[in-house]
Amino acid sequence: MKSIYEYKIKKMIQCYEDIRGSFKWENDMARHLVALTYAMKEKELDTIQIKEVKDYIKSNTGMFSPFRGHMMFAMSGLLCANSDSPKDQFKFMIDNEKILKSIGFKNSTYLPTALYALLSVYEGDDVSIYGEKAMQIYKEMKQNHPFLTSGDDYALSILLASTDHNTDILEDYYQELNSRGFSKSNGLQMLSHVMAFSKKDVRYSVDKCENIYNYLKKNKFKIYADYYPAIGLISLIDSDKNELMVDLVEIATHLKKQKRYKWLGKGMNLLMASAIITSEYIKEKSGDMVVDTTLNVSIQAIIAAQQATMIAAITASTVAATSAGN
Repeated sequence: MKSIYEYKIKKMIQCYEDIRGSFKWENDMARHLVALTYAMKEKELDTIQIKEVKDYIKSNTGMFSPFRGHMMFAMSGLLCANSDSPKDQFKFMIDNEKILKSIGFKNSTYLPTALYALLSVYEGDDVSIYGEKAMQIYKEMKQNHPFLTSGDDYALSILLASTDHNTDILEDYYQELNSRGFSKSNGLQMLSHVMAFSKKDVRYSVDKCENIYNYLKKNKFKIYADYYPAIGLISLIDSDKNELMVDLVEIATHLKKQKRYKWLGKGMNLLMASAIITSEYIKEKSGDMVVDTTLNVSIQAIIAAQQATMIAAITASTVAATSAGN
């Protein structure tokens, strides 16, 4: 394994242990994702800062706010890992919450993911215009796949609003990927959204996805639909080298052997591995003017949106389990 990947994995594990010690009652998957984000950013963990931001979120939201519950810790961790001014970033999110709701985004556990995605790509544009474009994309998704499209697509509709792609390409990717063996599912819809950020021809991009998918199967990875986006992230990297696939399998296999990561399963470890690889690619290429800066920003935003969406799903499932228990 490459030394830089060893370093990031060690950092992630150490961050997780520190977070686990400081936030004993938080959802474990949320702790893993916050640790992953710090490792990707190669930033020193500051649990005191996370607690301060968590308190700030609590004092600036109502009891029934979607930012409460497990989302409060998760969002605190993500903001602290990604920004030197996390409180200002959260203020931006709160300031624009009403705007998105007035446009049609529902007040659910997925609304924070839309706001977090907006934070990732916002460049001073009118949020109302931006949000309306995102909602139109979301409605077109819903029209094409009414039973698959839900709040977990909010974040990617926000990201897609920052591109010049129309929604037709989403459907092109969905159908082409399905014809190559990717099962019709919410995961496939999300993969098709990720692939829309590619500047390459649809067939070329789908070929890359299929090659990665087959390589993973060859190495005894059973790829559940929920983890299709991991394949999309790797395929967006502008490289045809097989070493990316080798690295992906090597890192995911290594994580599976770690004490705190065994129970996560190969699928989640694969998603983490893809995030680690793409974050390193972006860092390496950041000074290369030949590299498409927009694509690099998109990859970072997709990773952020994926993490936030997963945390929202964790929050939703926890609420459902609690309700069932009552």
